[in-house]
Amino acid sequence: MLGVAVGLHPQHSARRAVAFPAGFGWDQGRFGFGIAEVGGRFETDLDPRALVDPAIWTAPAFHVDTGGSDANSGLGAQDGDFSDAKRTIYAAFVAGNATGAPYRVLVNAGQYKESEFTRNGNDEPDQPVALIAWGGRVQYRTGPFTVNWSDAGGTYSASASAVKRVFRTDVLTPEGLYSELEQVADVAVCAATPGSWVLDGSVVHVNVGGVPGPSDIALMRGFHGARFMQHVDDFYIEGFDLEGGITGTLHFDKLSVRNIVGVDCTFRYSAPYNLGAPLDAVRVRRVDGLCAFFRCDASFGAKDGWSFHDDGAAGMHVLLQDCSGWRNGALGATSVNAFTVHDAVRAIGLNGRFGLSRNGSELHSIQDAQWWLAGTRVVARDVDGSSVAYQCSNASQMWLERCVADAAGGADNFAIEANGGTVSIRRFEPVSGSIEVYSGGSVTPF
Repeated sequence: MLGVAVGLHPQHSARRAVAFPAGFGWDQGRFGFGIAEVGGRFETDLDPRALVDPAIWTAPAFHVDTGGSDANSGLGAQDGDFSDAKRTIYAAFVAGNATGAPYRVLVNAGQYKESEFTRNGNDEPDQPVALIAWGGRVQYRTGPFTVNWSDAGGTYSASASAVKRVFRTDVLTPEGLYSELEQVADVAVCAATPGSWVLDGSVVHVNVGGVPGPSDIALMRGFHGARFMQHVDDFYIEGFDLEGGITGTLHFDKLSVRNIVGVDCTFRYSAPYNLGAPLDAVRVRRVDGLCAFFRCDASFGAKDGWSFHDDGAAGMHVLLQDCSGWRNGALGATSVNAFTVHDAVRAIGLNGRFGLSRNGSELHSIQDAQWWLAGTRVVARDVDGSSVAYQCSNASQMWLERCVADAAGGADNFAIEANGGTVSIRRFEPVSGSIEVYSGGSVTPF
Protein backbone atom coordinates (compact mmCIF):
# COMPACT_ATOMS: atom_id res chain seq x y z
CA MET A 1 0.00 0.00 0.00
CA LEU A 2 1.25 3.46 -0.87
CA GLY A 3 1.65 6.12 1.77
CA VAL A 4 0.09 9.51 1.09
CA ALA A 5 2.04 11.55 -1.45
CA VAL A 6 1.41 15.27 -1.48
CA GLY A 7 2.09 18.18 -3.76
CA LEU A 8 0.93 21.79 -3.54
CA HIS A 9 -1.05 22.75 -6.62
CA PRO A 10 -0.18 26.15 -8.12
CA GLN A 11 -3.72 27.50 -7.77
CA HIS A 12 -3.52 26.93 -4.03
CA SER A 13 -0.38 28.99 -3.45
CA ALA A 14 -2.29 31.90 -1.86
CA ARG A 15 -4.19 29.78 0.62
CA ARG A 16 -4.10 30.38 4.38
CA ALA A 17 -2.74 27.32 6.14
CA VAL A 18 -4.96 25.85 8.86
CA ALA A 19 -3.41 23.87 11.72
CA PHE A 20 -4.84 20.55 12.83
CA PRO A 21 -6.60 20.94 16.20
CA ALA A 22 -4.51 20.29 19.30
CA GLY A 23 -5.25 16.80 20.64
CA PHE A 24 -6.59 15.49 17.34
CA GLY A 25 -4.94 12.10 16.87
CA TRP A 26 -4.55 12.06 13.09
CA ASP A 27 -1.42 10.09 12.14
CA GLN A 28 0.45 12.74 10.18
CA GLY A 29 3.44 10.45 9.89
CA ARG A 30 1.51 8.05 7.67
CA PHE A 31 -1.07 10.44 6.26
CA GLY A 32 0.45 13.89 6.43
CA PHE A 33 -0.86 16.70 4.25
CA GLY A 34 -1.73 20.36 4.47
CA ILE A 35 -5.13 21.97 4.84
CA ALA A 36 -5.83 25.60 4.00
CA GLU A 37 -8.80 27.95 3.97
CA VAL A 38 -9.67 30.19 1.05
CA GLY A 39 -12.92 32.05 0.64
CA GLY A 40 -14.56 30.14 3.48
CA ARG A 41 -13.62 26.77 1.97
CA PHE A 42 -11.18 24.24 3.37
CA GLU A 43 -8.98 22.30 0.95
CA THR A 44 -6.23 19.75 1.15
CA ASP A 45 -3.11 19.82 -1.02
CA LEU A 46 -3.62 16.21 -2.05
CA ASP A 47 -3.57 14.65 -5.51
CA PRO A 48 -6.11 11.81 -5.14
CA ARG A 49 -4.35 9.59 -7.69
CA ALA A 50 -1.16 9.78 -5.67
CA LEU A 51 -2.87 8.08 -2.73
CA VAL A 52 -2.84 4.59 -4.22
CA ASP A 53 -0.16 2.23 -5.49
CA PRO A 54 1.70 4.09 -8.29
CA ALA A 55 2.02 0.85 -10.26
CA ILE A 56 -1.70 1.19 -11.04
CA TRP A 57 -1.11 4.17 -13.30
CA THR A 58 1.41 2.45 -15.55
CA ALA A 59 -0.36 -0.92 -15.45
CA PRO A 60 -2.38 -2.52 -18.26
CA ALA A 61 -5.82 -1.03 -18.90
CA PHE A 62 -8.77 -3.32 -19.55
CA HIS A 63 -11.56 -1.62 -21.47
CA VAL A 64 -15.30 -2.06 -20.93
CA ASP A 65 -18.02 -0.84 -23.28
CA THR A 66 -21.74 -1.52 -23.65
CA GLY A 67 -21.05 -2.63 -27.21
CA GLY A 68 -18.19 -4.96 -26.27
CA SER A 69 -18.04 -8.70 -25.66
CA ASP A 70 -16.69 -10.58 -22.67
CA ALA A 71 -14.95 -12.87 -25.19
CA ASN A 72 -12.71 -9.94 -26.14
CA SER A 73 -9.33 -9.30 -24.52
CA GLY A 74 -10.30 -5.89 -23.16
CA LEU A 75 -6.92 -4.51 -24.23
CA GLY A 76 -6.40 -1.64 -26.65
CA ALA A 77 -3.58 -0.07 -28.61
CA GLN A 78 -3.72 2.85 -26.17
CA ASP A 79 -5.92 4.06 -23.34
CA GLY A 80 -9.38 4.74 -24.73
CA ASP A 81 -9.21 2.17 -27.54
CA PHE A 82 -12.45 0.23 -27.01
CA SER A 83 -12.20 -1.79 -30.23
CA ASP A 84 -11.69 -5.07 -28.29
CA ALA A 85 -13.55 -4.09 -25.12
CA LYS A 86 -15.20 -6.36 -22.59
CA ARG A 87 -18.97 -6.04 -22.11
CA THR A 88 -19.09 -6.22 -18.28
CA ILE A 89 -17.03 -4.71 -15.52
CA TYR A 90 -16.64 -8.05 -13.78
CA ALA A 91 -15.11 -9.59 -16.90
CA ALA A 92 -12.44 -6.87 -16.77
CA PHE A 93 -11.78 -7.81 -13.13
CA VAL A 94 -11.30 -11.45 -14.13
CA ALA A 95 -8.89 -10.50 -16.92
CA GLY A 96 -6.98 -8.07 -14.72
CA ASN A 97 -6.69 -10.55 -11.87
CA ALA A 98 -5.12 -13.06 -14.26
CA THR A 99 -2.12 -10.74 -14.69
CA GLY A 100 -1.26 -11.12 -11.00
CA ALA A 101 -0.35 -7.41 -10.86
CA PRO A 102 -2.02 -3.99 -10.52
CA TYR A 103 -4.30 -2.94 -13.36
CA ARG A 104 -6.84 -0.37 -14.48
CA VAL A 105 -10.40 -0.75 -15.72
CA LEU A 106 -11.48 1.97 -18.17
CA VAL A 107 -15.26 1.97 -18.55
CA ASN A 108 -16.77 3.81 -21.49
CA ALA A 109 -19.59 6.20 -20.59
CA GLY A 110 -22.95 4.48 -20.54
CA GLN A 111 -25.35 2.39 -18.49
CA TYR A 112 -24.50 -0.94 -16.84
CA LYS A 113 -27.07 -2.91 -14.90
CA GLU A 114 -27.92 -5.70 -12.48
CA SER A 115 -25.05 -8.21 -12.25
CA GLU A 116 -22.70 -6.37 -14.62
CA PHE A 117 -20.47 -4.89 -11.91
CA THR A 118 -19.28 -7.86 -9.83
CA ARG A 119 -21.48 -10.66 -11.20
CA ASN A 120 -23.66 -10.27 -8.14
CA GLY A 121 -20.68 -10.33 -5.77
CA ASN A 122 -18.92 -13.33 -7.34
CA ASP A 123 -16.10 -11.60 -9.26
CA GLU A 124 -14.10 -8.83 -7.67
CA PRO A 125 -10.51 -7.57 -7.96
CA ASP A 126 -7.67 -9.36 -6.18
CA GLN A 127 -4.99 -6.79 -7.11
CA PRO A 128 -4.53 -3.02 -6.66
CA VAL A 129 -7.01 -1.52 -9.11
CA ALA A 130 -8.46 1.71 -10.46
CA LEU A 131 -11.89 2.04 -12.09
CA ILE A 132 -12.07 5.10 -14.34
CA ALA A 133 -15.09 6.40 -16.26
CA TRP A 134 -14.03 7.30 -19.80
CA GLY A 135 -15.62 9.98 -21.96
CA GLY A 136 -18.42 10.82 -19.52
CA ARG A 137 -20.33 9.35 -16.60
CA VAL A 138 -20.71 5.64 -15.99
CA GLN A 139 -24.08 4.75 -14.47
CA TYR A 140 -24.57 1.39 -12.78
CA ARG A 141 -27.91 0.29 -11.35
CA THR A 142 -28.99 -2.94 -9.68
CA GLY A 143 -32.04 -2.96 -11.91
CA PRO A 144 -33.16 -2.11 -15.45
CA PHE A 145 -32.88 1.32 -17.05
CA THR A 146 -36.03 0.93 -19.14
CA VAL A 147 -39.30 -0.79 -18.23
CA ASN A 148 -42.34 -1.47 -20.41
CA TRP A 149 -45.41 -0.67 -18.33
CA SER A 150 -48.89 -2.13 -18.87
CA ASP A 151 -52.19 -0.67 -17.71
CA ALA A 152 -53.40 -2.86 -14.83
CA GLY A 153 -56.49 -0.79 -13.96
CA GLY A 154 -55.55 1.79 -11.33
CA THR A 155 -51.87 0.86 -11.48
CA TYR A 156 -49.26 0.20 -14.14
CA SER A 157 -47.40 -3.08 -13.96
CA ALA A 158 -44.33 -4.86 -15.30
CA SER A 159 -42.64 -8.22 -14.77
CA ALA A 160 -39.79 -7.81 -12.28
CA SER A 161 -38.71 -10.04 -9.42
CA ALA A 162 -36.87 -9.19 -6.18
CA VAL A 163 -37.67 -5.47 -6.29
CA LYS A 164 -36.56 -3.80 -3.04
CA ARG A 165 -36.99 -0.04 -3.55
CA VAL A 166 -38.65 2.03 -6.28
CA PHE A 167 -37.89 5.62 -7.32
CA ARG A 168 -39.16 8.13 -9.83
CA THR A 169 -36.36 9.43 -12.03
CA ASP A 170 -38.60 12.03 -13.69
CA VAL A 171 -39.43 13.82 -10.41
CA LEU A 172 -36.42 14.95 -8.40
CA THR A 173 -35.97 16.21 -4.85
CA PRO A 174 -34.55 19.72 -4.30
CA GLU A 175 -31.11 18.06 -3.98
CA GLY A 176 -31.45 16.54 -7.46
CA LEU A 177 -32.15 13.00 -6.23
CA TYR A 178 -34.77 10.56 -7.43
CA SER A 179 -38.06 10.66 -5.50
CA GLU A 180 -38.92 7.45 -3.65
CA LEU A 181 -42.29 5.78 -4.01
CA GLU A 182 -43.96 4.36 -0.90
CA GLN A 183 -44.19 0.58 -0.66
CA VAL A 184 -47.72 -0.52 0.26
CA ALA A 185 -49.37 -3.77 1.28
CA ASP A 186 -51.20 -4.89 -1.87
CA VAL A 187 -52.34 -3.93 -5.35
CA ALA A 188 -55.64 -2.47 -4.13
CA VAL A 189 -53.86 -0.12 -1.74
CA CYS A 190 -51.43 0.83 -4.49
CA ALA A 191 -54.30 1.68 -6.84
CA ALA A 192 -55.77 3.93 -4.15
CA THR A 193 -52.46 5.59 -3.21
CA PRO A 194 -50.70 7.90 -5.66
CA GLY A 195 -46.93 7.78 -5.22
CA SER A 196 -46.86 4.10 -4.21
CA TRP A 197 -45.69 0.70 -5.41
CA VAL A 198 -46.11 -2.97 -4.52
CA LEU A 199 -44.55 -6.24 -5.61
CA ASP A 200 -47.18 -8.89 -6.29
CA GLY A 201 -45.24 -12.10 -6.85
CA SER A 202 -43.01 -11.34 -9.82
CA VAL A 203 -45.06 -8.35 -11.00
CA VAL A 204 -44.37 -4.84 -9.78
CA HIS A 205 -47.16 -2.26 -9.72
CA VAL A 206 -46.74 1.51 -9.48
CA ASN A 207 -49.17 4.39 -9.12
CA VAL A 208 -47.73 7.71 -10.26
CA GLY A 209 -50.99 9.28 -11.41
CA GLY A 210 -50.51 8.28 -15.03
CA VAL A 211 -48.59 6.02 -17.34
CA PRO A 212 -44.84 6.06 -16.57
CA GLY A 213 -42.39 6.55 -19.39
CA PRO A 214 -39.98 3.66 -20.06
CA SER A 215 -37.16 5.36 -18.14
CA ASP A 216 -39.25 7.21 -15.52
CA ILE A 217 -39.07 4.51 -12.83
CA ALA A 218 -35.92 3.05 -11.25
CA LEU A 219 -36.41 -0.44 -9.84
CA MET A 220 -33.68 -1.37 -7.35
CA ARG A 221 -33.59 -5.16 -7.40
CA GLY A 222 -31.97 -7.73 -5.13
CA PHE A 223 -28.45 -7.60 -6.58
CA HIS A 224 -25.17 -6.81 -4.88
CA GLY A 225 -23.80 -3.46 -5.92
CA ALA A 226 -20.14 -2.48 -5.77
CA ARG A 227 -19.52 -5.05 -3.03
CA PHE A 228 -15.95 -6.03 -2.17
CA MET A 229 -15.82 -8.66 0.55
CA GLN A 230 -12.42 -10.18 -0.31
CA HIS A 231 -10.43 -7.34 -1.88
CA VAL A 232 -7.50 -6.20 0.31
CA ASP A 233 -5.44 -3.91 -1.96
CA ASP A 234 -5.52 -0.25 -2.92
CA PHE A 235 -8.74 0.72 -4.68
CA TYR A 236 -9.54 3.83 -6.73
CA ILE A 237 -12.83 4.79 -8.41
CA GLU A 238 -13.62 7.93 -10.42
CA GLY A 239 -16.61 9.18 -12.39
CA PHE A 240 -19.19 6.51 -11.45
CA ASP A 241 -22.85 6.87 -10.46
CA LEU A 242 -23.74 3.71 -8.54
CA GLU A 243 -27.34 2.90 -7.62
CA GLY A 244 -28.76 0.15 -5.41
CA GLY A 245 -27.02 -2.75 -3.69
CA ILE A 246 -28.37 -5.16 -1.08
CA THR A 247 -25.36 -4.82 1.27
CA GLY A 248 -24.76 -1.18 0.42
CA THR A 249 -24.04 0.68 -2.78
CA LEU A 250 -20.27 0.71 -2.11
CA HIS A 251 -19.21 -1.89 0.47
CA PHE A 252 -15.76 -2.94 1.72
CA ASP A 253 -15.56 -5.46 4.55
CA LYS A 254 -12.23 -7.33 4.44
CA LEU A 255 -9.60 -6.82 7.12
CA SER A 256 -6.88 -5.04 5.15
CA VAL A 257 -3.98 -2.59 5.08
CA ARG A 258 -4.61 -0.34 2.06
CA ASN A 259 -6.07 2.94 0.81
CA ILE A 260 -9.51 3.42 -0.72
CA VAL A 261 -10.07 6.54 -2.85
CA GLY A 262 -13.18 7.85 -4.60
CA VAL A 263 -13.38 10.93 -6.84
CA ASP A 264 -16.45 12.53 -8.43
CA CYS A 265 -18.77 9.59 -7.69
CA THR A 266 -22.28 9.10 -6.36
CA PHE A 267 -23.37 6.14 -4.20
CA ARG A 268 -27.14 6.08 -3.77
CA TYR A 269 -30.39 4.16 -3.20
CA SER A 270 -29.05 1.05 -1.41
CA ALA A 271 -31.82 -1.54 -1.25
CA PRO A 272 -31.34 -4.35 1.27
CA TYR A 273 -32.27 -7.96 0.64
CA ASN A 274 -33.58 -8.20 4.22
CA LEU A 275 -35.91 -5.28 4.82
CA GLY A 276 -35.42 -5.77 8.56
CA ALA A 277 -31.68 -5.11 8.26
CA PRO A 278 -31.23 -2.05 6.02
CA LEU A 279 -27.64 -1.13 5.25
CA ASP A 280 -25.73 1.97 4.25
CA ALA A 281 -25.00 3.71 0.96
CA VAL A 282 -21.23 3.64 1.64
CA ARG A 283 -20.10 1.03 4.16
CA VAL A 284 -16.38 0.64 4.92
CA ARG A 285 -15.05 -1.58 7.69
CA ARG A 286 -11.75 -2.92 9.04
CA VAL A 287 -9.39 -0.90 6.83
CA ASP A 288 -6.00 0.08 8.23
CA GLY A 289 -5.28 2.97 5.91
CA LEU A 290 -6.74 6.09 4.36
CA CYS A 291 -10.31 6.14 3.04
CA ALA A 292 -10.46 9.38 1.05
CA PHE A 293 -13.38 10.67 -1.01
CA PHE A 294 -13.45 13.88 -3.02
CA ARG A 295 -16.64 15.44 -4.42
CA CYS A 296 -18.72 12.33 -3.77
CA ASP A 297 -22.30 11.87 -2.60
CA ALA A 298 -23.90 9.09 -0.52
CA SER A 299 -27.65 9.59 -0.38
CA PHE A 300 -30.88 7.61 0.09
CA GLY A 301 -29.01 4.84 1.87
CA ALA A 302 -31.43 2.38 3.39
CA LYS A 303 -29.64 3.19 6.63
CA ASP A 304 -26.61 5.54 6.86
CA GLY A 305 -25.13 7.52 4.02
CA TRP A 306 -21.43 7.31 4.92
CA SER A 307 -20.50 4.69 7.57
CA PHE A 308 -16.98 3.87 8.78
CA HIS A 309 -16.10 1.26 11.44
CA ASP A 310 -12.66 -0.12 12.24
CA ASP A 311 -14.12 -3.00 14.33
CA GLY A 312 -10.96 -3.07 16.44
CA ALA A 313 -8.54 -3.01 13.49
CA ALA A 314 -6.52 0.06 14.37
CA GLY A 315 -5.46 2.59 11.78
CA MET A 316 -8.56 3.65 9.84
CA HIS A 317 -8.33 7.29 8.76
CA VAL A 318 -11.18 8.92 6.81
CA LEU A 319 -11.11 12.08 4.70
CA LEU A 320 -14.20 13.48 2.98
CA GLN A 321 -13.65 16.69 1.01
CA ASP A 322 -16.62 18.39 -0.70
CA CYS A 323 -18.85 15.37 -0.08
CA SER A 324 -22.54 15.16 0.75
CA GLY A 325 -25.31 12.87 1.96
CA TRP A 326 -29.06 13.47 1.88
CA ARG A 327 -32.32 11.72 2.78
CA ASN A 328 -30.78 8.62 4.30
CA GLY A 329 -32.83 6.10 6.23
CA ALA A 330 -35.77 4.05 4.95
CA LEU A 331 -37.77 0.89 5.54
CA GLY A 332 -38.03 1.45 9.29
CA ALA A 333 -34.29 1.90 9.85
CA THR A 334 -33.33 3.38 13.22
CA SER A 335 -30.25 5.26 14.42
CA VAL A 336 -29.69 6.68 10.94
CA ASN A 337 -26.82 9.05 10.15
CA ALA A 338 -25.81 10.93 7.03
CA PHE A 339 -22.16 10.43 8.07
CA THR A 340 -20.91 8.41 11.02
CA VAL A 341 -17.56 7.25 12.41
CA HIS A 342 -17.19 4.53 15.06
CA ASP A 343 -14.63 2.72 17.19
CA ALA A 344 -11.23 4.51 17.07
CA VAL A 345 -11.56 5.95 13.56
CA ARG A 346 -9.82 9.27 12.90
CA ALA A 347 -11.79 11.41 10.44
CA ILE A 348 -11.71 14.77 8.68
CA GLY A 349 -14.68 16.29 6.86
CA LEU A 350 -14.23 19.42 4.78
CA ASN A 351 -17.04 21.50 3.19
CA GLY A 352 -19.60 18.74 3.67
CA ARG A 353 -23.32 19.14 3.00
CA PHE A 354 -25.61 16.71 4.82
CA GLY A 355 -29.16 16.43 6.01
CA LEU A 356 -32.79 15.31 5.93
CA SER A 357 -32.13 11.83 7.31
CA ARG A 358 -34.84 9.87 9.11
CA ASN A 359 -34.79 8.59 12.69
CA GLY A 360 -31.30 9.46 13.92
CA SER A 361 -28.70 12.22 13.94
CA GLU A 362 -27.02 13.61 10.87
CA LEU A 363 -23.33 13.52 11.84
CA HIS A 364 -22.52 11.13 14.68
CA SER A 365 -19.21 10.32 16.34
CA ILE A 366 -19.31 7.19 18.52
CA GLN A 367 -17.10 5.18 20.91
CA ASP A 368 -13.50 6.49 20.79
CA ALA A 369 -13.58 8.13 17.36
CA GLN A 370 -12.05 11.56 16.74
CA TRP A 371 -13.45 13.85 14.08
CA TRP A 372 -12.48 17.28 12.77
CA LEU A 373 -15.16 18.95 10.65
CA ALA A 374 -14.52 22.26 8.90
CA GLY A 375 -16.78 24.27 6.62
CA THR A 376 -19.59 21.74 7.04
CA ARG A 377 -23.32 22.53 6.89
CA VAL A 378 -26.00 20.22 8.31
CA VAL A 379 -29.78 20.40 7.96
CA ALA A 380 -31.63 18.13 10.44
CA ARG A 381 -35.38 17.65 9.88
CA ASP A 382 -36.33 14.40 11.57
CA VAL A 383 -40.10 14.50 11.87
CA ASP A 384 -40.05 11.08 13.59
CA GLY A 385 -38.44 12.40 16.76
CA SER A 386 -35.38 14.47 17.64
CA SER A 387 -33.65 16.51 14.95
CA VAL A 388 -29.92 16.38 15.72
CA ALA A 389 -27.28 18.00 13.53
CA TYR A 390 -24.02 16.99 15.27
CA GLN A 391 -23.93 14.24 17.93
CA CYS A 392 -20.86 13.20 19.89
CA SER A 393 -21.32 10.09 22.06
CA ASN A 394 -19.39 7.94 24.52
CA ALA A 395 -15.71 8.97 24.77
CA SER A 396 -15.49 10.32 21.23
CA GLN A 397 -14.22 13.79 20.35
CA MET A 398 -15.43 16.24 17.73
CA TRP A 399 -13.94 19.53 16.55
CA LEU A 400 -16.34 21.81 14.66
CA GLU A 401 -14.64 24.65 12.80
CA ARG A 402 -16.71 27.14 10.82
CA CYS A 403 -19.59 24.66 10.79
CA VAL A 404 -23.31 25.40 10.52
CA ALA A 405 -26.19 23.56 12.18
CA ASP A 406 -29.85 23.93 11.23
CA ALA A 407 -31.95 21.57 13.37
CA ALA A 408 -35.72 21.98 13.37
CA GLY A 409 -39.01 20.19 12.85
CA GLY A 410 -38.66 17.53 15.54
CA ALA A 411 -39.99 17.16 19.06
CA ASP A 412 -36.47 18.13 20.21
CA ASN A 413 -34.05 20.05 18.02
CA PHE A 414 -30.32 19.98 18.81
CA ALA A 415 -27.63 21.80 16.89
CA ILE A 416 -25.13 19.84 19.00
CA GLU A 417 -25.78 16.86 21.27
CA ALA A 418 -22.81 15.95 23.48
CA ASN A 419 -23.91 12.61 24.94
CA GLY A 420 -20.76 11.89 26.95
CA GLY A 421 -18.54 13.12 24.12
CA THR A 422 -16.26 16.15 23.95
CA VAL A 423 -17.14 18.80 21.37
CA SER A 424 -14.86 21.76 20.64
CA ILE A 425 -16.19 24.63 18.51
CA ARG A 426 -14.69 27.55 16.62
CA ARG A 427 -16.77 30.00 14.54
CA PHE A 428 -19.74 27.68 14.95
CA GLU A 429 -23.13 28.91 13.64
CA PRO A 430 -26.32 27.40 15.10
CA VAL A 431 -28.99 28.61 12.67
CA SER A 432 -31.58 26.69 14.67
CA GLY A 433 -31.51 24.13 17.46
CA SER A 434 -30.09 24.16 20.97
CA ILE A 435 -26.90 22.73 22.44
CA GLU A 436 -27.58 19.70 24.67
CA VAL A 437 -24.94 18.37 27.07
CA TYR A 438 -25.38 15.33 29.35
CA SER A 439 -23.77 12.12 30.64
CA GLY A 440 -20.49 13.95 31.21
CA GLY A 441 -20.33 15.50 27.76
CA SER A 442 -19.00 19.00 27.04
CA VAL A 443 -19.11 21.74 24.42
CA THR A 444 -16.34 24.36 24.68
CA PRO A 445 -14.44 26.73 22.37
CA PHE A 446 -11.00 25.87 20.96
